[in-house]
Amino acid sequence: MTNRDPSGSTQALYRLSAPIKDYAWGSTTLLADLTGAPRTTTPQAEMWFGTHPTTPTRLDDGRSLADLADLPYLVKLLAAEQPLSIQAHPTIAQAQAGFAAENAAGIPLDDPERTYRDANHKPEMLVALTDFTALAGFRDPKASAETFTTLAQLVDDAALTATLQTMARQLAQGKLKDVFGQLVDTDGPFWQPAGWTQAIFTAVEAADVDDENLRNALAAAHIHPDDPGALVTLLMNLTHLAPGEAIFVPDGTIHAYVSGLGLEIMATSDNVIRGGLTVKHIDIDELDRVVSYSPSRPPLLSPTVKHHENVLVTQFDPPVEDFELNRYDVPADSGMRIAAGAPHVVVCTHGSGQLSSNGEVVDVSPGTGVYLPGDEHDVDLSSAAHGVTMFIASQPGH
Repeated sequence: MTNRDPSGSTQALYRLSAPIKDYAWGSTTLLADLTGAPRTTTPQAEMWFGTHPTTPTRLDDGRSLADLADLPYLVKLLAAEQPLSIQAHPTIAQAQAGFAAENAAGIPLDDPERTYRDANHKPEMLVALTDFTALAGFRDPKASAETFTTLAQLVDDAALTATLQTMARQLAQGKLKDVFGQLVDTDGPFWQPAGWTQAIFTAVEAADVDDENLRNALAAAHIHPDDPGALVTLLMNLTHLAPGEAIFVPDGTIHAYVSGLGLEIMATSDNVIRGGLTVKHIDIDELDRVVSYSPSRPPLLSPTVKHHENVLVTQFDPPVEDFELNRYDVPADSGMRIAAGAPHVVVCTHGSGQLSSNGEVVDVSPGTGVYLPGDEHDVDLSSAAHGVTMFIASQPGH
């Protein structure tokens, strides 16, 4: 991680202007309500605080944050009103190979058919700011087998019934990869317009089945008809996070966020290999090479919680070298001092307060981002009348 200011400035605090991504799965209310901005008619999905070259965060003077630093992590405020794509992220070796291959093929970086946007991996962690629903990792295939047996009983098509029964048997035998491959095969019957996927969810809706996994899959099918990604969700762990709970998604883990507002931190990368529930480019062959087919429990991350006088400090320490995250809940009219000997990114998510260092002061409120370049000066966090919550991202050991 490098830190520089070509202007020669000795500034201790830089207020950030975060670009907003308007992906279709975003929300017209969640980010607006958080920041106090007017609600929009266009979905707002993500606010980016980082130095990724495709979407640089700006400083107040219009310069890019990348002019000051090359951060190994990217912080986002993520607002989902609809499910994100079924996806996984590559290892560093896979990303380097894929990025080089697409460069050699002459595919422009902004080509919508491109899979690799950079040569980095993208492990990520999300901390829920509201109730948040996510799909992450493959669940026990025996549980999925029961769901596919139910589907076989609901549909009224002999060939489809037989296929679903076969899939249920395969899942009961642990043949997760085989079933996944059949579902996402773009030349297979599940991808056909008004075909098997639509028939399955028409039957599910008519039956009004009281099954949480099927209800979630049906909701996805309403948004993406004829997309078997809705069926893939039945192979995955459906997880509900309360505010403050966190999920860590390592390389190779299949996942899709479903709904809610969260603060996300990841390695600086935009490599997303998609397999469904999206209008964007999908790459089934590459997803198959990248994804891990080992079932697992939902990848929840347990933080360390401690008190520093009257400030609640929550430490999220994911098993990666790219990033770590601390949350500071400062009660009304209180404060604490932290050492800032390395670059940090601060994002406020609740209340109001101030950051001060070396005689400089920045007022913060929800959605405010601040870059701390790191020097010998400590930083004071302080709250106003109703308290403040700030997340501070950094790199372990720095």
